[in-house]
Amino acid sequence: MEPRNQSRVRLVIEELEYRATPAVLTLLVAVVAALAVLSVPARVSADAPTAPVWSPVVTTAPGLPQDAWFAAQGSNTDGWRGGGCLCLGPLAQGLGPTQHATVLVDVYSAGIFGVDGTPVAPGTYTLPGGQILTDGRLGPAELQGPRDYTLTPGETFFIAVDAELIESNIPQLPKGTIVKFMLTFDFDPHDPDSYGNRTRYVAAWADFGFGFSPFLNEGVLMTNVRLRD
Repeated sequence: MEPRNQSRVRLVIEELEYRATPAVLTLLVAVVAALAVLSVPARVSADAPTAPVWSPVVTTAPGLPQDAWFAAQGSNTDGWRGGGCLCLGPLAQGLGPTQHATVLVDVYSAGIFGVDGTPVAPGTYTLPGGQILTDGRLGPAELQGPRDYTLTPGETFFIAVDAELIESNIPQLPKGTIVKFMLTFDFDPHDPDSYGNRTRYVAAWADFGFGFSPFLNEGVLMTNVRLRD
């Protein structure tokens, strides 16, 4: 026996197949759409997050020359959605006015260091300062010097991304380069003032296939971290 819904659809089509006016065609489309809806299973509660959801955003700090724009939402339990772009140019440390590169990033892990993950061992590291990557005139970005930085479990936020250079005229950073980057900054999850828009000193890390190591004293960026239980 045919399902009742399909029998009714067939009856309607047989009655109207010789009267294909615009109104009839509209009715047919509506009937087929309704049947399609009936055939789609309802979403189950398993799609709901099983862990608190982080929403970090990293952007250029007001008045400071950087070009970082990316955002994500998710958890290391249920996965992540989001990413963005790093636009390297005259506003990046060590680059000249004619140099540029575009880096697409996808967030794959983030959260409280030592709680949501430990991508590198805790401790104090020395972040390299900016390197001059041009033979000509530098852009307006301030060249940061080396800086000691401490990764403290429970008091540091990390954001790890897959990155790909999709466009570049910088010899040291050729197009097609694929690397993992990570940004870390001081963060107290128990302090309400740590959440929302804040400018922070940020440490940059890179993994070229051998694990994360200090990459750059990134300087100051704007961060916006939110948490939804």
